[in-house]
Amino acid sequence: MKGVPYKPRIEGIRINKGNAEGKEKLRHEALTGKLRGLVFQVRNGLNSGWNEETYHQAMVYLLKENEIPVVSKPRRIMWHRGVEVHQFEPDILVWDKVILELKVLPYQNEFTGEQIGQLINYLKFCQLDLGLLINFGPPKVIIKRVLWDEPELSVSEKYDDIQPHLAENDRVVLRQIRHHILTIGKEYGLGYPETIYRKLIAIEIAYHGLDCVGDVGITPVWAGYELPRNATKHLQIDGKYLVCIRALAEKPGSYDFIAIRNYLKLLGLEFGLVVNFSRKELQIFGVNAL
Repeated sequence: MKGVPYKPRIEGIRINKGNAEGKEKLRHEALTGKLRGLVFQVRNGLNSGWNEETYHQAMVYLLKENEIPVVSKPRRIMWHRGVEVHQFEPDILVWDKVILELKVLPYQNEFTGEQIGQLINYLKFCQLDLGLLINFGPPKVIIKRVLWDEPELSVSEKYDDIQPHLAENDRVVLRQIRHHILTIGKEYGLGYPETIYRKLIAIEIAYHGLDCVGDVGITPVWAGYELPRNATKHLQIDGKYLVCIRALAEKPGSYDFIAIRNYLKLLGLEFGLVVNFSRKELQIFGVNAL
């Protein structure tokens, strides 16, 4: 069983503060209007000071009391090539259309990128286009609409750094790795965190018979002394290429390139790849140890 089929929708990612969604009519306006009323009803009934599970149970109870179709903590699993990749468990699914993600963060008046990203992951995997982030912690409950539209996949590649140094057998391996990365991009699209893409690529590469080692261990050396071994988040493929997987960044940072060059030298490898599943495109950069 594979993951969710790749079905591009070209509007792109939109994350909106408050109720503003440009000049468009609010997405699922009637449904979310009713949900907002129930959120305030839960908060007014319980007031402040409770944990997330308390607000969760009260919310589920009130939804059922209003005869609204609701599923509490639906667990859904992503599989690839018969291997479990990740378990998704959003807080509440309503009408099979809207995800509610509940938080109790008394000292936080804005949601972080990580919290928004978590909800986007759920929306993307469940193939839904709207979720509500709800913070019951502050004096006034905070509700944020998060919209998700699958961006059309485009690919940007740059191998100038390694092309002059590749032997023919190196090119063969590179073409294979590239093909498997593009396969994952086409099937799963953009929007997941790097941990998921890293596992998907490792599974795909191993499935096709290439040796793939995850969390490559590297021993740093300082002043001639070996320091404790570090487990990196890189993949080593076919003993030739070291691969760094990033996601959701606009582009890889200088740190990613500096770090992988350092690792290549310590491992005695020549070539690396920095791969970024950004919010707009799949980016692949070749990196040389020199």
